[in-house]
Amino acid sequence: MALTGDLKTFNFVDILQVIAKDRKSGILLVEWKDITIAYYVKDGQVIFARPVDRVFRVYAERDFDLLIEKLRISRENLFRTVERFLIERLNLKEGVFSFTAGFVKFGSNNYRVLYPIEKIIMMASRSLTQEEVERKISDELLVFEPAEGVQEVIKVSEPTPEEKRVLSLVNGERSVFDIRKESGLSNLTVDRALYGFLAIGVIRRKKKERKQSPSIALDLLMKIIERIKEL
Repeated sequence: MALTGDLKTFNFVDILQVIAKDRKSGILLVEWKDITIAYYVKDGQVIFARPVDRVFRVYAERDFDLLIEKLRISRENLFRTVERFLIERLNLKEGVFSFTAGFVKFGSNNYRVLYPIEKIIMMASRSLTQEEVERKISDELLVFEPAEGVQEVIKVSEPTPEEKRVLSLVNGERSVFDIRKESGLSNLTVDRALYGFLAIGVIRRKKKERKQSPSIALDLLMKIIERIKEL
């Protein structure tokens, strides 16, 4: 099933999170206000981007190696298209998108990835609006905790010093309010960082521990014991 939507209601962080989570392969097509661009995704990584004048051509040219040969683009320079047509547009909010898995046949694994999807997600999170971050950081009493075994993910995401500061304060005890206060950063900067870290899976929302109330049988047993002691 295709993933479709409007960038005004479904931002790039969320789109890329879905693609990264399942390591999907396929084509992400975005009809920006001024241009339509096809982003080629292999195993959850955006490896190539190109403007298209007619959408049907994207799905007609299924052999990726033949396509880049036809366009005379070397594998070593594929990242430059991602840089130009995606990285430079992450702050734009107007456009409609659709992601369709499959269709493209990738001939090999030898494609240079200079922008891992985790890095792109963190870059996209830096331009989220207050309204967008409130969709996930809706309560300043929320508590997040670090996920386990994610050091490599943190490394490839290349967080800024400010984002590292926010991450260092996530310990499963501090609330969003506490992190905002202790970080010395603006609320929006903190919330953007938390949103991005949630998307790449290095933190998670801490579940509230439920206190189990004693069962009726246990209460009754305690009362019987007390009665026996009184005899």
